Amino acid sequence: MKASEVMLTRPYILWKDPLLVALNALAGRGERSPYRVVVVDNQLKVKGTLTGRRVLEVLLGLRGESIIAKRGIKGILREPVNLFLYEPRHVFLEHTPLLSILQYMAENSVGHVIITDDVGVLRGSIDESAIIGRLRGRSFGIVVGDVMTNKVFTISPEATLYEAADAMVGHRVRRLPVVTDDNLVGIVTVTDVLNYILAEEKHVEMLLYDISIEEVLSKKVEEVMSSTVVSISPSSDLGSAVDKLIQKDVSGLPIVSDDGRLVGMLSRIDVLVELVRRLGASAVVEAMSL
Repeated sequence: MKASEVMLTRPYILWKDPLLVALNALAGRGERSPYRVVVVDNQLKVKGTLTGRRVLEVLLGLRGESIIAKRGIKGILREPVNLFLYEPRHVFLEHTPLLSILQYMAENSVGHVIITDDVGVLRGSIDESAIIGRLRGRSFGIVVGDVMTNKVFTISPEATLYEAADAMVGHRVRRLPVVTDDNLVGIVTVTDVLNYILAEEKHVEMLLYDISIEEVLSKKVEEVMSSTVVSISPSSDLGSAVDKLIQKDVSGLPIVSDDGRLVGMLSRIDVLVELVRRLGASAVVEAMSL
């Protein structure tokens, strides 16, 4: 199987576009609003990437602190994205064998690689969903509980969105399960926070007035979180987790015990890494072709 067969064409932004364009690209739900976007110059040569978490870092003042001090949030939203992007990493030429790319992703726990032509022009990307999306409907004989991450960062429904954003940035996670007495009651993600910020009234407020990010994100988590959570049992086969991750278009699953307690998390990259570790990259590529 060639890399081009699983390569995705995702939205990109120009390196001179204002940060507000990135916020628009990254806020929302589903495939049209990816967690990350590739940043290119006017010749479509790759300059780097920007993630939802990096945008949160900027809005929280952890990046571009001097700009926020001088111009506030309304000013920093007008600054070009090239001031805040990640340097281009995990870049492969379009003729690189898919097997080599998959091995690299699994060995380095990388969920996204950029594909270019020989002169660095963007062709597309391959992410973990493109890989495991071709493995639906299978049973692997691997139990979810053996793959999941046991250390889970959670948040209370009474916490503010600012506290949730700060926690996600600090712990470097995309999502926080919302729990009450160890019971899962919802989930809040980076995308949820960005989507809330981009809601019409908050968007206008941030662009017109000198308002702090604490004020913008003062609403409680329970008012924004998704209360219908896609979860899975630790005793389920990893194949069932793959099906849920792809069918529900989510990047991670809370693992919930039979008595309703949150016991772990499973991400798409966790699945990819474990399948390659146990089956081998060649076997995974072969299974993708079936």
